[in-house]
Amino acid sequence: MNLVLNKYLRLLKKNKIKVDKIIRNPSVKENELIKVIHQYDGVICSDDEFTKKVMHKAKKLKVISKWGTGIDSIDSNFAKRKGIKIYNSPGAFTKGVAQFALGVILNLTRKISENNQSVKTGNWKKFQGINIENKKVGIIGLEKIGSQLIKYLKSFNVILCGNDKKKIVNDKFKKKGIKILSLNKIFSYCDIIIICVDLNKSSYHLIKKEHLMKLNKEKILVNVSRGPVVDNDSLLKTIKKRNFQIGFDVFEHEPITKKTLKILRNKSSILSSHNAFNTKKEVNFVHENTMQNLLKGLKN
Repeated sequence: MNLVLNKYLRLLKKNKIKVDKIIRNPSVKENELIKVIHQYDGVICSDDEFTKKVMHKAKKLKVISKWGTGIDSIDSNFAKRKGIKIYNSPGAFTKGVAQFALGVILNLTRKISENNQSVKTGNWKKFQGINIENKKVGIIGLEKIGSQLIKYLKSFNVILCGNDKKKIVNDKFKKKGIKILSLNKIFSYCDIIIICVDLNKSSYHLIKKEHLMKLNKEKILVNVSRGPVVDNDSLLKTIKKRNFQIGFDVFEHEPITKKTLKILRNKSSILSSHNAFNTKKEVNFVHENTMQNLLKGLKN
């Protein structure tokens, strides 16, 4: 983070902008922001908690420049009422996240991580995988990442199924030969399910116990959207009973709790640290775009 900021310090100084750094892992919480936000005309944030309470104290704030795509951690309605501009980089990580999801699927179906670990521990065990040809793949969320995944997966000759909350999006992909199914049907019918939706009020805990109980040890669930889209408690309870495979880049509580890790570490799983976005080309683009968004917001 310091290296990136140092790269842009000259640009900030040229525009007579003074910089403070408040960096927390994974994010700056509401109670800390409330104490300091009154000082600032603009901010660059990640998933920091820009709630109504925080922005009520933001007497000078003109712009929030979000590093990344999702703005679910920002109360955008209240920001609009206060005249605070919000910018992000929509679609910036589409290809990187879609490729990550595809990599997870290939890893789990061909047991690449298990084979790697076996060899590194001095064994030469053979792990039998499966081909994904003719498997039924369900994609939940058919816009940027979902549509990119469809492009990639077509070359594998899978049976593509989908679901989106927008009827116009469903209709578009139905015309392209994608089977449009309800959530319940996707979980009961598909072998591999990939969650790609944005996080908002309608998608919070979208995936519940009733869906997860339709899975079994032959099925794979991949989440590259946001953690709270899947009810974490239901995930932990059902995976113990149903023993399905997961490839999760995101979790409801990040970093994951010891309880979550204890349950998931012994399952057939690929776990990642909210890192699916992280490719050099896309990250560099977002650095530049986020800085330009900040400058634009301060000038207007």
